Amino acid sequence: MTTIAFDGQQLELNPGQTVLSALLDRGYDIPNSCQAGACQTCMMQVVEGELPDKSQLGLKDTLKAQGYFLACSCEPETPLAIVTSKSADLRSTVSVIGHETLGNNVLCLRIKPTEAFEYYSGQYLTVWKSETVGRSYSIASVAALNDYLELHIRRVENGVVSNWLHDEVKLGDDLQIQSATGDCFYIPGTPEQNILLAGTGTGLAPLFGIASDALHQGHSGNIHLVHGALKSKDLYMHQTLIDMAAQYSNFYYYASVLELGQNEQVSPPVTNESFATTVMNVAADPADWKVYLCGGPDIVGQLKKAIFLAGASIKNIYSDPFISAHSNDD
Repeated sequence: MTTIAFDGQQLELNPGQTVLSALLDRGYDIPNSCQAGACQTCMMQVVEGELPDKSQLGLKDTLKAQGYFLACSCEPETPLAIVTSKSADLRSTVSVIGHETLGNNVLCLRIKPTEAFEYYSGQYLTVWKSETVGRSYSIASVAALNDYLELHIRRVENGVVSNWLHDEVKLGDDLQIQSATGDCFYIPGTPEQNILLAGTGTGLAPLFGIASDALHQGHSGNIHLVHGALKSKDLYMHQTLIDMAAQYSNFYYYASVLELGQNEQVSPPVTNESFATTVMNVAADPADWKVYLCGGPDIVGQLKKAIFLAGASIKNIYSDPFISAHSNDD
């Protein structure tokens, strides 16, 4: 059993307990969302002691050097003295310049930073509703093409942040965001390599960004994008992707729709096959492909295994599963 010093108190942690869990158990209002080391909303700072490596996975070197760590991933082996993060150092101000509903229930939010903001298309950032409530959303824009950040935000029933962004935020408003992170982005150097991009729902956002970035950088290999949706109305960028396929000879778009309306017929690029079946039909021989997977943890895990068994190298498979807030308040 080890201890952490916080807020003038010495707190004992149970074996295997994380810093975040210990603080929440004692009533502290520590910002957090996914509790899985992905969203980075629970970032804190150590002032004394040695952090486990796992607690800094995914953080930029500049943040690691300052002692920042993820409280939800920190199971300390030795005593630590910690403080809450310096929010002003981590967050940036942006202005809302675009607020448009796409398809059935997806908000296309465009925000313009007031200062330099570094990112790769396909990474994700955190939008803060308040000092302690924030949610992570993937970036669909391309830094070299756009002077704004584009996010695709699905409305979630009873979602604290998603409904606020849909209903209350308006053009001209200022928002607070946190730095971009994530491993799903285009890496130049092998322009002839085929690429598979597969995602469900707003998992399309990072994939659209990656495809746009790759095409902008002159990628010559084939780029196959598969979007999975429950109903046809959920294909919220359908015409945009059809136009993209018409513009670029090496870009291919496929859509999987599970539930068809009465008398509804489908035709290419739309199919009524399952998303997983559609993906594997497209990537029947992915041995030399680069693969990007986005969506819920279950389908991402299933496809990652299937594509690996079909011959893809594990080093060429990139995945950012979407992990909802632990309370389901997206």
